[in-house]
Amino acid sequence: MATSFRTVACVFLVTLAAATLPLGAAGKLQTRHVFVHVLDQQGAPVPDLTASDFQVTEGGVARVVTRAGPATDPMRIALFLDTSDAAAAALQHLRAGAISFLDALPPEDEVLIVTTGRQARVRVQPTTDRKKLKEVASGLFSDGAGTVLMDGLMEIDDRFFKKADDRWPVFVIFTSDGTESSAAAHEKEFNKWQLAIGARGITAHALVLKVSRGGGMPEIVANNLTLNTGGRYDVMNTTNALPEKMKALAGQLALDHRKMAAWYELDFQTDSTDFKPIDVGVGRSGVRLEISDRRKPQ
Repeated sequence: MATSFRTVACVFLVTLAAATLPLGAAGKLQTRHVFVHVLDQQGAPVPDLTASDFQVTEGGVARVVTRAGPATDPMRIALFLDTSDAAAAALQHLRAGAISFLDALPPEDEVLIVTTGRQARVRVQPTTDRKKLKEVASGLFSDGAGTVLMDGLMEIDDRFFKKADDRWPVFVIFTSDGTESSAAAHEKEFNKWQLAIGARGITAHALVLKVSRGGGMPEIVANNLTLNTGGRYDVMNTTNALPEKMKALAGQLALDHRKMAAWYELDFQTDSTDFKPIDVGVGRSGVRLEISDRRKPQ
C-alpha cells in the first residue's frame, strides 16, 4: 500500500512578480529533486529502497523517477563576502570569520570564495584545499563602491552549481545592507531565479550587517533568499561576533549534512514551467514518509 504526503512551498518575492516557478522552456524536460525521509513502524530509517520503489506525481501528473539514493553528496559552498564601501569597517572581522568558517567545515566539502565589492569576483574556484582558501581569505581587502549581490548570485549558480549534480549547492552570504549595484535590468530575472532555486535543492544562509546609511536592498535579497530555501538568517549592528557566528554556522551545516544522510534524494523528469504540488508514494507497507523539495535544517 502506498503512503503519501504532500509538500507545499512558500513563495517570497524581492519585488512583485508572478507567483510561478520557471524550470525551463515549455515542453523541455528538466530534472527536479525531492527529498524523502522513509521510516518504518519503529521510527527507524528504511535504507534499501530504489527508484522503482517510489511513485512521484506533480500536480496530479505521474513523473518518471530517474534516481533514488541517499542524500549524501558533498557540499559545494559559495562563500560570498562583501568587500564594498559599506562593509569596509568590518574587514578584519570578515577575514577572521571566513577562516573560522573554513576551519569548522568537514574536509570533504568544497568551497569557492566570491567577493561582491564593486563587482562579483571569484577569488578561489571550488576546492577542498583549506590552506589555499584561508590564504586568500586572510588577504582580502576593500574593493569599494556598492555590493553586486544579485548579479553575483546568479552568475555563481550558472557557473558552478547548475552542472554540479553530484554536489549539495549552498550559498553562505555575508553582506552589508549598503548600496546594491547589480544591473537594474536584471531585477525581473533575479526574481524568477530566486523562486526556482529551492526546488533545485539549493540552500542559502545569510549574515547581514546593518549600516547607518544602508540602501536596504542587499538585506531584502538575503532575507528572501533564506526564506525561499529554508536557510538561516542573522542580522547584526556590529561584526565583533562575526567569527563566532560563522564558526557556528559551519558547524550547523555539517550537522545538517549528517542528518540528511538518512534521507533519499529522488530525481524526476518534468516538463512543467510552473510550481505544482508534489505527491510521493512508496510501494512498501508499514512505512511513513516525510518529504521536502529542498535540503533544509531538520
